[in-house]
Amino acid sequence: MTDPLGVAASVVGITTAAIGSVKFLYTTISDINDVPIALGNIRSDLQAVEPILQKLLIELKSENSQVLLIDEIKGAIKNCNSACSMFKERLDHWMRHAIKHKAFWAEWADPVRVGIFEQGTINVFKGRLNDCKSTLMVALNTSFVFSLLVALGRLTVTCRGFMIKEVKESMLKGNELYLDEEKARANRESAAIESSLKQLSVSIRDEVNEESKRGLEQLLKEIQEQKASNEVFRKACEKALVKTKNIYHGIEQEIKNTKAESNSKAVAGLINISGEIQNIKQKISDTSAQGGSFAGAGIIQDLDLSIPSSRNK
Repeated sequence: MTDPLGVAASVVGITTAAIGSVKFLYTTISDINDVPIALGNIRSDLQAVEPILQKLLIELKSENSQVLLIDEIKGAIKNCNSACSMFKERLDHWMRHAIKHKAFWAEWADPVRVGIFEQGTINVFKGRLNDCKSTLMVALNTSFVFSLLVALGRLTVTCRGFMIKEVKESMLKGNELYLDEEKARANRESAAIESSLKQLSVSIRDEVNEESKRGLEQLLKEIQEQKASNEVFRKACEKALVKTKNIYHGIEQEIKNTKAESNSKAVAGLINISGEIQNIKQKISDTSAQGGSFAGAGIIQDLDLSIPSSRNK
């Protein structure tokens, strides 16, 4: 079984790097003289994501770290690093252009005069940062709820006049509603991204100016990266919802005809469950094994099927 502390420690390095990338980009933009509003507004997005990264870092370093959705957290942080790196390259390009053309930033003072490629790059970067922030918030909020459920499980039946069961149900219901809203937002963003990709593909096909075509192709690549960030966000919402609903609503399973022959092994429902589940309903039938094999049926926690079947009888 994977060591949770070891898994958490593996994310600390990339989280620290992401915090550094966010801070460096914020400072770089702040150091631009007469920074245009279109760029200046990005600083608020960077400021919004940094404290969440810091909070994640604290949780990961905690001795009793209970952070969930580690795979999605890794994906979100890697996307954040990649987004900052790509945007820094574009920013360097614009800054070199501004040195040659003194009126470059002045033109950006009018939002209408910000080029379609530049504005597209800015919008994509803001979207990727937001997906990173949202993914981490889903993971941290759900982890907090689950750790609190464990703590409440150690208390007596009542807590300040409230039944513990009612407190737990209220927490789970609130988290489920929050996750439903986040998943719906992720789906809306996904649909908008797909629409943009289709429109850009048509524009690239029809564009005759080589310079404009290169700009469109660069923007297409950036939006594809945004699509990957959005997919991580959507998966985080879906996984967190499944975990929350399994505890709040319980699990219902109907399993038939689980069979094993010769020296085989067979198992059925749930097997290695983790976390607290309020209600498990299982309807399992026709589970069988022959010879020196092992069968099994419902729930079955922490069973190592690599052990020879003669020891599992």
